[in-house]
Amino acid sequence: MSDLKRLKLQSHHPKHAEQGFSLIELLATLAVLGIIIGVMLTAIASNTQLNSRTEQNTQATVAAQQVLDDTRTADPSTLPLSGTATPKTVNVGGRDYIVTLRYCVATPNYCSGNARQIQATVQSGGKTLFTVETVFTSVNSTVANN
Repeated sequence: MSDLKRLKLQSHHPKHAEQGFSLIELLATLAVLGIIIGVMLTAIASNTQLNSRTEQNTQATVAAQQVLDDTRTADPSTLPLSGTATPKTVNVGGRDYIVTLRYCVATPNYCSGNARQIQATVQSGGKTLFTVETVFTSVNSTVANN
C-alpha cells in the first residue's frame, strides 16, 4: 500500500484519543474540584468564626478598660474593701458587655487605706469573655524646692 493511500485512510478514521476528554475524565476532574472547593469553604468559615471571636474578646477588653478607667478617677480609699459593685453595661462596637467589679477578692492583703485590689469580669450573652485584676493605689508626691 502506498503512503498516499495510508494517509487517506487515516484521515477518514480519526483516533479516539484526539476527540477530547471522556465523560469519566470530566467527572473525575469535577469531583477533585468539588473536594478542593469544599476544603476552601470550610477554611474560610473557620477563619470567619475565629475573627469574630477575636473581635468580641478585644471589645470585651476595651469594655473592661473603660470601666477601670472610670473607677481610676476615684480616690482608692473611697472604694469598698470587699464586695461587688453594681454591674455596668458598656457598648463597644455595637455589642453590649456587662462589666462587674469585685473588690479585694483574690489578694485582700493589697487592700489598705490607699490601695484596692480590683477584679473586672466582662460577660456577654451570659458567657464570661475576659477577667483582669489590678491594684489601684494613691500616689502622693511632693517636690522639694531648693
